[in-house]
Amino acid sequence: MENDIISADIIDYIGKYEDGILVLLSIGYKGNYTEGTIYYTNEDLVLTVDKSIEEDLKCYIEDWSGYQNLIESILKKLSPYNQMISTLKEVDFSKYFSNNEIEDNMDSKNE
Repeated sequence: MENDIISADIIDYIGKYEDGILVLLSIGYKGNYTEGTIYYTNEDLVLTVDKSIEEDLKCYIEDWSGYQNLIESILKKLSPYNQMISTLKEVDFSKYFSNNEIEDNMDSKNE
């Protein structure tokens, strides 16, 4: 169905995190645009989309029948892992969260 097509375009390479690359995506679905991310390494990838899309699809994005085509379209747009990993800086998550949120998260991990 035409209305079920999901598109994705690269907005920005956010940076590297652990052994992978985090990329900000523009996700188009039924005439609306939201943001999503893809995290990829040489061996794995994880796609996240807005919950409203998954709610409308009535399934997780990974379970959607068009998931493989979507992933393939994104992979064609991404720069190869081996070219990008050495050029990117580590992601600085502190600019996305307040200091209290970071400290609370660190405290909960140490318990």
